[in-house]
Amino acid sequence: MFNVLPRADCAATVLRHSDNVFHEALRLQENYYHVATDKGQEYDISYVKNNDLVPENYRNAKKGIDIYPSYLHYDEKDADALDLSLLEEHPRIFFSSLNEYTVVMARLALKHTDSEIYFASPLAKIFFAESQRLHIVEDFPEPAGEDVLQIRDEKFITGYFEGSFNKISSVPAFHSLFFWQSLTDAKQADIKYVEIPIAKNVGIGGILSYYACAEEFFRQKGWQAYLKDNSTRYDDEMLRRYFKLGKKPGDATPENTAFLPDVVVLVVTYLYSKIHAEIDENILTDKFRADMEAYAKVVLGNHNALGVLIRGTDYIVSKMGGVRQMATVTDMLPKIREWIAADGYDLIFLATEDEDVLEQMRKEFGSMLRAVSQVRHSVSDFGTARLLSDLEKKEAEKDAGLAEDNTVNYFYALYLLAKCQSFMVSGQCHGERVVKSFNHGKFKRFYRFQVGIGESDKQ
Repeated sequence: MFNVLPRADCAATVLRHSDNVFHEALRLQENYYHVATDKGQEYDISYVKNNDLVPENYRNAKKGIDIYPSYLHYDEKDADALDLSLLEEHPRIFFSSLNEYTVVMARLALKHTDSEIYFASPLAKIFFAESQRLHIVEDFPEPAGEDVLQIRDEKFITGYFEGSFNKISSVPAFHSLFFWQSLTDAKQADIKYVEIPIAKNVGIGGILSYYACAEEFFRQKGWQAYLKDNSTRYDDEMLRRYFKLGKKPGDATPENTAFLPDVVVLVVTYLYSKIHAEIDENILTDKFRADMEAYAKVVLGNHNALGVLIRGTDYIVSKMGGVRQMATVTDMLPKIREWIAADGYDLIFLATEDEDVLEQMRKEFGSMLRAVSQVRHSVSDFGTARLLSDLEKKEAEKDAGLAEDNTVNYFYALYLLAKCQSFMVSGQCHGERVVKSFNHGKFKRFYRFQVGIGESDKQ
């Protein structure tokens, strides 16, 4: 992305201003230019790689995968290959900074929507014809409600991790509009399939959640999604022993297939945030489903059960924030006790991978607490590892069957949570989606903690 700056006194290639100036700069592959206009006013443009703007903790979690493509080539005139819903659904759009992407997005909004456009940069006038819908302001002139899309670059805001796309930075916003073009150079009408890789730091709940949502997401284009061979942290044969996941079709070729570099590139789009695909029992093999159903009857019996999912370990070590920041046991205890007093739960079924969480809950609830027997970890176990997948990989090298045992036991825990009368979860995670999908809206109560979201982030 090129930022637009006042003219600086330095040596640089000079370009002539035009509607195509950013494409010309990308073609020449230099990082800094002076730009001259016909009216004598000059400005500079400076390149920064999109993924370099992403906060370090998010980049570390993806281990070198670019969350946001660089978009060295794109076509804003190909409306059929754009998703304009982020612009269309907001009658007022405010841009706090002037750069390549805010210019392109504002032009699209002026052409394809009736939205009022506000820029906090007087240089913006250079890039647009006169329009009664274009306003140059110091800041948005009134309190911004949900009808206002604020594209702000004072800090990096993904929309996805904050739980709302009403306030978002220009790179994530641009990506939401141009996502389809990042997948393939082929004509989109020729695409039949899309290959979905799921990174090796994603657990089984995430795999199933991502896969189900990807199927639904690409179905709107008429593309059939399938799971890339050997892309997950689990052996493909083991996965398909328990779950029904699509294989690469026999007629899939590079010419008729789009290749997703990583599922996170899809997940951070605005369109994905509106996908609510359910992971129903059909994704389970018949034997696995029958085994879990029998186990649930033994563990839960006729108890009035409260299901509690508390994530910890790598969520703490990797310093997840926003919607991914997890509530602690201490945070959750008042709500747990409130529900027990109100509804008379006589059993708490706890799902957690964190040994410290399990011990805290045992001290609080004693014999009232039930949990699946599984390998658990404490934060102190991690050492130099940042993610649970890293730690489990080291352990699996010593015990080849450990990964399968952990996966099966974790899924047993999610299945039992879905059979409880009520359910609460420490924060947004894939396990929540699996549990709620299997429950089909039958919970008496549901609550997700959001300790990482302040009121300002909820706008």
